[in-house]
Amino acid sequence: MNRQNAPLATASLVQRRDRDAVAVLRLQGPDGNRMSPALVGALAAALDRALADPAVTGVVLTGGAQGFCAGAFADLPLPGPDPHSLPPVMAALADLCDRIEGAAKPVVAALGGRVASGGLALALAAEARIAAPGTAFLSPEARLGRLPPAGAAVRLAWRIGADAALALIGGRAMAAPAALAAGLVEALVDDPVSAAIERVQDLAPAPRTRTRPGLDDPAGFAGALAVARAALPSPLPPHRLPDLWQLEALEAAQLLPPEQALAFDRARAEDAALRPEARMLAHVALAARRAQEPGPPSLDGPVCLALEAATAARLVPILLREGATVLVMGRNRETLAATLERVAEAQFAQVRAGRLTQAEAEEDWTRVAGRLRLDPDQPPGVALADGAHLAWLEAALPAEVPLAAWEPPAGWLEALAHPGRALALLPAPTRPVRLCELVERGAATALARAPLTALALQMRMTALRVQEGPVLTPLIRAAARAAARLRALGASPASLAAVEILPQGLAEGQAAGTGTPLPLSLDRLILLAVVNEGMRLLAAGRALGPSDLDLALVMGAGWPHWRGGPMAEADALGPMVLRHELRAAAALDPDLWTPEPILDEMIRRGWRFADLNETSAG
Repeated sequence: MNRQNAPLATASLVQRRDRDAVAVLRLQGPDGNRMSPALVGALAAALDRALADPAVTGVVLTGGAQGFCAGAFADLPLPGPDPHSLPPVMAALADLCDRIEGAAKPVVAALGGRVASGGLALALAAEARIAAPGTAFLSPEARLGRLPPAGAAVRLAWRIGADAALALIGGRAMAAPAALAAGLVEALVDDPVSAAIERVQDLAPAPRTRTRPGLDDPAGFAGALAVARAALPSPLPPHRLPDLWQLEALEAAQLLPPEQALAFDRARAEDAALRPEARMLAHVALAARRAQEPGPPSLDGPVCLALEAATAARLVPILLREGATVLVMGRNRETLAATLERVAEAQFAQVRAGRLTQAEAEEDWTRVAGRLRLDPDQPPGVALADGAHLAWLEAALPAEVPLAAWEPPAGWLEALAHPGRALALLPAPTRPVRLCELVERGAATALARAPLTALALQMRMTALRVQEGPVLTPLIRAAARAAARLRALGASPASLAAVEILPQGLAEGQAAGTGTPLPLSLDRLILLAVVNEGMRLLAAGRALGPSDLDLALVMGAGWPHWRGGPMAEADALGPMVLRHELRAAAALDPDLWTPEPILDEMIRRGWRFADLNETSAG
């Protein structure tokens, strides 16, 4: 018998439906059920009511169509000079997981979609886990300088052992079949909620004694930790301390009594959350999410491209691996055949390197075709061309097809018949390319934004929207000018090479001066020059927000991600300190270090760069 409970104050976040004496609690939080304080509180209240209901024999936790939990909740304050305390949601989530694990009635998780971060912690605390075939398990905390929340690391080690836990905690997603093989889930079914209800009924009236199969091989468990510990750099850089703490938490899972192991894990997770690096990494993650909002739609139709053979060989295999259908265009049979041959060679190289199986390569090849002309009855969804092929491909395309210009030359828009459907796509100089700038020029190009952003994502790049011109090149140029000026003042190439925020290659050159005393460290002077250039780009409207400048340098030029980017570092200093230090440095080179007027305005209004991010988002 099904029974709909009376509406509750928390119904908007957690919906309860009772089926066959089992309370099914469905998470309906915003942003993919990231474990916000409101969602955790609503779930705790709903769980308490269900467990206290004498008509209920057990509980099923599920996330419904949107998945169980999309990722980590942004619980840390933005970068700034102010100290911060532990986010209250950390303790609330840990307490909730402890209550689930110790519940007098069985709690089973019915999982689908993404099961990440706090959602993974909840699932591990449950008595059993049933998943849909497409479920993916993730633990993103390693790239955030954090430990998995709420005892998840210890419970994961208890369930699947150290080796598999290390892989998942290290950032490698675990697909549903692997989770079943590892023992993380009990079954894969198309209807996990119904199966979870049956599992609760099997376990009722009381949960069984918990087993810890991950500890069944003590020597293998200890050996996996020893290998991971040996792989840590020595000496350990300060920003890598959470990696060591993670190993210690897993070690506690094997060596300490259960309650002490969970307490140790919780303490280490709190230590990591209090580190300034965690705030910076959370800022970068938020910047990446902000840059992709609103999320682009899926591409409708094939990807049509006309590129030099070397570029096609880099991009086409990636598009094929991401499931795209690709039309490779050529001016004549010879050039088309040569381009397709280069693409095939690139695929074979991946097979030889073990990154692609022969079967995968053959399946991918069924979705690529060479064309000398387009079929008017089957237009592509989006097109990509480099400077050598841009005008030629545009002439062959229907007027409504969005066109991405890959590293186009100056004046390229004037040569197009329909410039409003075209955007420049500028890849960052890193290899592999992780970021590209999508250069918008006026309102006419807005219609092309969503499909071309989706194209960039299919090429495994984060698309960063900029206006009228790139931002990454001016930022790198400012760092290069600062390095050249400091060399002229006597800074040695070796000392500049030690500045970790300086992009690769910019430290090279001969020191020309006699060692002029500097008012600040080399690191700080280069930071200030880049921040000043960032303020110019903001004032000119080239960057949509300061966090975009941080993302450009972190993903596109190798700025240490744990430092957060130049604008985040400037916020950590505070605007008054920033202006004071810029004024001190201006004597070395007024063009580089004289504070931009926008800084005075920020000080008058009491703003940080983070406030400008919120303004741009609004």
